[in-house]
Amino acid sequence: MSLRDQLLKAGLVSKKQAQKTEAANRKQAHDTKKNKELADKVNAEKLEELKKIEDEKNQRRELDKELNKQRDLLMSQRESYYRSLQILNSNSMNIRSANECYFFAEGNKIKKIMVNSWQREMLARGKMGIGKPHKDIDEYVIIPLNAARVIHDIYPQKLITLHSEIDDSEELDDGF
Repeated sequence: MSLRDQLLKAGLVSKKQAQKTEAANRKQAHDTKKNKELADKVNAEKLEELKKIEDEKNQRRELDKELNKQRDLLMSQRESYYRSLQILNSNSMNIRSANECYFFAEGNKIKKIMVNSWQREMLARGKMGIGKPHKDIDEYVIIPLNAARVIHDIYPQKLITLHSEIDDSEELDDGF
């Protein structure tokens, strides 16, 4: 049973509408056979439309790739940020009872952190570093050298001070 018969049986179209559509289809098929130029024009339009659709797909695919790269970069940056924050927090060597001030430069400002004498020596020798967990809060954390190196590699903005390492066999010159 043809589609026409099914539509007629279901009452979706009348017999007159079906005959009219059939006649139009026959006329179009006859005209295309008869008029080769019309057939070529129709085929060219179809090819042009297919090419346009393919170009749109390619553009969409390129846009999706670019958006995926941006999303991956953002996720990587976010992951590095939180990993560095975790390292700072878990390796903090701040001592509440520290009684000496250690001054260091942050940008063009001089800041201070409270340290004990051993921490001062280690900071000066490059065995410890100073990190800043949060950009907008003046809170600083003393961290060991290995943690400072990791932070320097993954998110250097969090590392404020890390002096060049001095060999343990060398003595610090006190200027006397």
